[in-house]
Amino acid sequence: IFLFRVNMTTDAGYPERVSRSEEEEKLLKEIREEKERLWFEIQELRRQIIDVDNELAALDEVNDEDMRAEKENQRVHRTGRNKFNDNPKEGIKFLQQQGKIGQSADDVAKYLLKGEFLNKRAIGDYLGEGKEFNIDVLKKFIGLQDFTGKNIVGALRVFLASFHLPGEAQKIDRMMQFFANRYVECNPSGTLVNTDTCYILAYSTIMLNTSLHNPSVKDKLTVEKFISMNRGIDGGKDLPPDLLTDIYEDVKKEAFKIPGGNGGVNEFAETFDNPEKTGWLTKEGGKYKSRHKRWFILKEGMLYYFKQSGDEELIGTIPLQVDLKVRPVEDPKAPPNCFEIYSEIGVIKAWKKDSDKRAVPGNHDTYRLQAPSEDEQKEWILAINDAISKLNENDSVQQRKKRILSAVKGLDLPGME
Repeated sequence: IFLFRVNMTTDAGYPERVSRSEEEEKLLKEIREEKERLWFEIQELRRQIIDVDNELAALDEVNDEDMRAEKENQRVHRTGRNKFNDNPKEGIKFLQQQGKIGQSADDVAKYLLKGEFLNKRAIGDYLGEGKEFNIDVLKKFIGLQDFTGKNIVGALRVFLASFHLPGEAQKIDRMMQFFANRYVECNPSGTLVNTDTCYILAYSTIMLNTSLHNPSVKDKLTVEKFISMNRGIDGGKDLPPDLLTDIYEDVKKEAFKIPGGNGGVNEFAETFDNPEKTGWLTKEGGKYKSRHKRWFILKEGMLYYFKQSGDEELIGTIPLQVDLKVRPVEDPKAPPNCFEIYSEIGVIKAWKKDSDKRAVPGNHDTYRLQAPSEDEQKEWILAINDAISKLNENDSVQQRKKRILSAVKGLDLPGME
């Protein structure tokens, strides 16, 4: 790719800049990202070479017991670090067995937050696990971060720089909920004193970052749209427009930089990789029983839906909680090939965008969907049942109770772009 034509100059004698097509711009961006990735790998190789050189030099000091002990300590830490980067669970287990990390969640959280030469993606994978101990570590990890006096954008920059955010929506949901709790705890007298408000606004801010800095998103959010989509999120009241405008300008000026990714742009795209099932379904509305054909994606216990296949803009989600069930619709008045997802204990924790593109919570205990054929109906029911079964297998009793209680509380905003 040539940035300048050598044989063309302006009147001032400078080379004339060549305009590039969208494909060339995309290729140039990919080359720059690959260059950055290779640079980090080179630095890691240099560090490893230095480690090897230090080890060889230390062999000349075999009579120095203190040095040998320190060298052994470094070797164990390095082995544990390498194990963690390859398999976080095994790395932590090894370091605990060697007495380098304590057994408590607080000990592990401090080690991860310090993060010396730890892979940020591996940290995110460990923190995102749904096991009770990992969740305790996540709470401690976020509890060690101080957001006092920071606006929500500044707090998110600190938070998202400490690990690589996983792509699975349920993991993101849990992490963002803990972030909101910690932010309000650090700023009890600030503008955002309601954790649900902070939770939704944090998601909206991440979505804004994607809209403004992802080149594949053509319809960029304006400040007016950003303010509109956040109306009524503060317990039914509006947040101050100046606050939302400041958030918009802050994010517009500088994208979030998320370690282990591509600079914070399109970090949620991996959410839709390798789905369990995709296809067209007709979704029945609630109050007015309207019917709309939508493109659905099932992955990791979440149903996402879009207006069209391949759309960048997500318009709603239905989380498949452990208490949900799915069944064919037997009503003879119903359209053919219908099935429904339903809850026997309360409202399903879902969200969608309204006509003003604002995120609003769902208020249904049943979602009725129509497949294009009987075979598709059976496949969807089987796939959704399998997804719910996996949630049941992976969730402890305590986690199930937490999910049910949080479902009753209301809004869940998985934050996809």
